[in-house]
Amino acid sequence: MMPMFLFATTFYPLDVYPRPVQLLVECLPLYQSIELIRQPSLGQFGAGLLLPAAYLLVLGGLALTLAFRRLDRTLRS
Repeated sequence: MMPMFLFATTFYPLDVYPRPVQLLVECLPLYQSIELIRQPSLGQFGAGLLLPAAYLLVLGGLALTLAFRRLDRTLRS
């Protein structure tokens, strides 16, 4: 949790990291959440908010599906 918090552009902009690290950081759900909060607070509304929102919805849906399957398997055994 701590590395994700430190790298997710909470304290530093994404530009300070080398490009391979930037790609890794952009895959973190915390980075996407920060983008959803940061952009409207800076007055930036528009299509740029759709990608982080879609990413988090898909990731949440996958996690929920995995959780349901594991719970179902646990209850059936």
